Amino acid sequence: MYQIDFLPVESENGEGSKSGDAIAAQLTLNDGRTVVVVIDGGYGATGESLVEHIQNYYETSYVDIVVSTHPDADHINGLKFLVETLSVGELLIHRPRNHASNVADFSNLEAVDNLIAAAERRGVTVSEPFTGLQRWGGQLQILGPTQEYYRELLDQHLQEEKTGVAAHRRSLAASLMTKGRDLLAWVLPSLPLETLGEDGETGPRNNTSAIVLLTVDDRRILFTGDAGIPALSAAADQYESTVGPFQSVPLNILQAPHHGSRRNLAPSLLDRIVGAPGTRVGTFHAPISSAKASPKHPSPKVVNALSRRGGYVVATEGRTLCLQNEASRPGWSTVAPMPPLVEDED
Repeated sequence: MYQIDFLPVESENGEGSKSGDAIAAQLTLNDGRTVVVVIDGGYGATGESLVEHIQNYYETSYVDIVVSTHPDADHINGLKFLVETLSVGELLIHRPRNHASNVADFSNLEAVDNLIAAAERRGVTVSEPFTGLQRWGGQLQILGPTQEYYRELLDQHLQEEKTGVAAHRRSLAASLMTKGRDLLAWVLPSLPLETLGEDGETGPRNNTSAIVLLTVDDRRILFTGDAGIPALSAAADQYESTVGPFQSVPLNILQAPHHGSRRNLAPSLLDRIVGAPGTRVGTFHAPISSAKASPKHPSPKVVNALSRRGGYVVATEGRTLCLQNEASRPGWSTVAPMPPLVEDED
C-alpha cells in the first residue's frame, strides 16, 4: 500500500509564481511495517502545511526518512520546521562543507546548516544521499548522484556563483517571465508533433539533486527533484544495473523534474525511461509540482511529451495531489489528466 501526496508550493509572498516541491508518502513495506517518507519541504511556510498533512492523513507524528534533494529554498526551507516539530528517524542531505574547501559562494548555505543542526539537536541520524544508498532492503534507494559527480557539480556551481554565471542564468529566466497563464486556455484538440528538444540544459546545482526510487507492491516510483538530463541519464544507468531494463521493469510513477521545465528532459531520455510514443503497454502517472501562477511551469512541451508516451499527467497548480494504489481517500475526487496544450509560446 502507498499514498503519495504532492502538496502545493507557492513562493513566499502569498499566491506567488515560484514553484517548489513538498512531498509526503506513507508506505507499507514488504515486511508489513508502515513507514513515512518526506521528500523536500517547499518554502518555510510550507513546512507547517506538511506537518499538518502528515498528522491528519497519516495519523502519526513520526517520519522515518526525510530527504532533502538539494538546497534551493523552494525545496529545503520548510524541512527545518518539520524536523523541529515531528519525530524523525533519519535525514538524508548533502553536506557541501564536506566536499569543497571554500563554500562562501554557496547560496542558501544557512538553510543547510540550520537544518542539519536542528536534526542533530533532535538526535536524528544524518546521512548523505549518494548513489547506492539503500533503506528497507532496497525499497528506497538513491540512484544519483555519485559522490564523485556531486563534487564535480559542486565545484561548477561554486565557480558559476563566483563569476556571476549563475546569476546571469537566473536574470535571463526572469526576463523571459510573463504573467501567469491559465493552462486550460491553452488546450488543443489533439497532441501536436514533438517539439521538445534534445538541448535542454539546467545548472549544476539542480543536477546535484538526490534522485530517489521507491518500490512498493511491485510498483516503481521515481522522484527527481530538479535533476537535468545528464543526472537523470546517470540515474537511468543505475536503475538498469540494479533493478533491470525499463522495458521489463517499467516505472509506474515518474515525477516530472524541476516542476515540468523543458530544460530538464529530452525525447531520447523519455523514450528510454518510459518508452517511445506508441510502444508502452498501459499508462504511468506523471505528477508535476507547479505553482498555479507560474508563467513557465509546467512547460506545455513537457506535458505533451509525457502524454504522448502514455503519461497520465497531473499538476498541483494550487492543490494537493494524492496518488495511491488502494481505496480512495474519503472526500477526495479523481483528477483528470492534463489535455494537449499549445506549445507556440513555450
